[in-house]
Amino acid sequence: MAAAHSSSPADTQDSLGELTRRIVLAFALLAVMAAMPLYQRLALYEFDFLSSLTAPAPPDAGILVVGLDEASLAQLGVAPPLPRRLHAQLVRALTNAGAAALGIDMLFAEPQTVLDDEALGQALKGGLPIVLAGAAVQNDSSQVAQYVQQLPTVFPEATRGAAGMVPDEDGIARRAPMQPDALWRVLAQQAGRQVSAPPDGALLRYYAPELPIPYAHYTQALDAQHALAPRAVQGRLVLLGQNTPVGGVDQFRTPFSALGGATQSGVFLHATALLNGLTNDWIRPVPWPLTWLAALLAMVGISLFTRRFSALRALAASLALGGAAVVAGVFAFVAGWWFSVLPLLTGLAVHWNLGAAQSYLRERGRRQRLRADFARYVPPAVVDALMASGAMAHVHGERRVLTLLFCDLAGFTAASETLAPEAVARALNAYFTRMAHCVRSHGGTLDKFIGDAVMAFWNAPLPDAAHAARGLACAQAMQADMELLRSDWRGTPFAAVRLRVGVHTGEAAVGHMGSTERFTYTAVGDAVNTAARLEGANKALGTEILVSGATVDTLDAQLQGTLLWLDCVLLAGRSSGLDVYTPCSDAALVAQGAALRAHIHAGRLQIALALCDEWLAQNGGAPAHAAAAMALAERLRAALNVLPDGAASAASSALPPRQLSK
Repeated sequence: MAAAHSSSPADTQDSLGELTRRIVLAFALLAVMAAMPLYQRLALYEFDFLSSLTAPAPPDAGILVVGLDEASLAQLGVAPPLPRRLHAQLVRALTNAGAAALGIDMLFAEPQTVLDDEALGQALKGGLPIVLAGAAVQNDSSQVAQYVQQLPTVFPEATRGAAGMVPDEDGIARRAPMQPDALWRVLAQQAGRQVSAPPDGALLRYYAPELPIPYAHYTQALDAQHALAPRAVQGRLVLLGQNTPVGGVDQFRTPFSALGGATQSGVFLHATALLNGLTNDWIRPVPWPLTWLAALLAMVGISLFTRRFSALRALAASLALGGAAVVAGVFAFVAGWWFSVLPLLTGLAVHWNLGAAQSYLRERGRRQRLRADFARYVPPAVVDALMASGAMAHVHGERRVLTLLFCDLAGFTAASETLAPEAVARALNAYFTRMAHCVRSHGGTLDKFIGDAVMAFWNAPLPDAAHAARGLACAQAMQADMELLRSDWRGTPFAAVRLRVGVHTGEAAVGHMGSTERFTYTAVGDAVNTAARLEGANKALGTEILVSGATVDTLDAQLQGTLLWLDCVLLAGRSSGLDVYTPCSDAALVAQGAALRAHIHAGRLQIALALCDEWLAQNGGAPAHAAAAMALAERLRAALNVLPDGAASAASSALPPRQLSK
């Protein structure tokens, strides 16, 4: 049989073309994923995670937050909105305590009593710089698609700063008002403090909530000189706002909220923005082309490192590189840069999955090709067992005891000379089909077709304790099928051809052999040569099946009782004799052959010759296997004739094996 044509099973190295295609496909899939809402939410969650992980203690930049909280409302015995005369009292208290400026994160859009409004109006005109919160609302109109309207205020002469917060789509506030008239920026300007303008796209640096920004209750600020520590207010930028988390008024979700933390009041977000501006502590996102370039370079690096793809090796390398990127991202975040590692991590994950899928498909294709190759040699059930046991990966060569069979057509070449090539091909195909069926049906491995010869073996690739018995049964089935073939060929020159079979058991090397481009599953070794020469020895012995003594020794006693010993022969290329047997249904003749063998091996040549003559005398001088018996008798007589006088009756004399030229 022609050798299977395939690439080497061990070759799993990716070509540069495969690497390029995998990287391009991974990058394209990454781009598609980046457009999905889930990916965008994950990017925001990355910021939230880094904010929570790296949140530092708030710097001391001279800020104080005064909160109108539940404790203050309970102590005052009032509910919001508070009478504005209390706010006026608080302004005077902060002024007396030496505050640098006051930002009030409250909207005074509706008037109260004349006395209350006048009291606060007079306080706003005092010496303390004060900035009131301003807000705008977006309205729909039938004439204009959208327009923004500023909310009115009862104190139009007061300085105002925009206090509107615009959370992201998931409701989390990651950015404070960044416009020039933002409340926190105007407050710093009124106090003469320098702030750094936020860079484009800047995000808030959140500070550890367990270490809060300096804070005072509203009721404490009303009596700042007595209720607060000395210098607690002096020189500070004070932000006043409502801080009632229970009521949910002016509450915002922060990156801490995304990971299970509480909400924060708007006044704290303004204080955080003010701290960022005073200390230039903004979080600057690294431009997305750079993060995507890093993802591309990471995929290229991993591809080159794992060119010979191994799922575990590639996973370990990807995890190591991804872990290093995460650590680098954390350090960058601490330094004020948000280098999003999500594209890199996603790219590595996509690249690994593509590599694993590519490796799986390649291995699946290799196994399918291997399965197809083995299906030519062994029955489907054996292929399935090989696949299930994982033995397919270990068929590259091993030493194993095999039972080998060679069969050949005697007279086929002469018969084919008179026929057209098409007729010869049809006859060969019919013959090979029957022989291959015999091998498969007896659990053998069909090795190859050599001209009109067939080679098969048992006990590989799967072990088979009954390999010798199966090989013998296959040889007998082949002869039975040959009788049917001769019937089909009646009237053609092929009707006279005979099938000769040799069966031998011995150690051989078996596995995939050949070049990296072309290989086959086969067996090589002295046992293979012996089986092939044993098939040719049928011509000299006048038999159709010859079985070696090594095979017979492997059989059980019952099967040994069906095989007739013929002779001990010396095959070409061998230095020692080999007992040969042939199937025989005559139990008495089998017993006679066994006795004959015993006498010859014991050197009792005179007794052996008598048994041989008795064999030849059976059936009117034409016994079964007469050619072998006659040749053996001649050798016995020749051996006895050359013995010295009196040696013929000696206890033992050796009989050399019969030497065959082929």
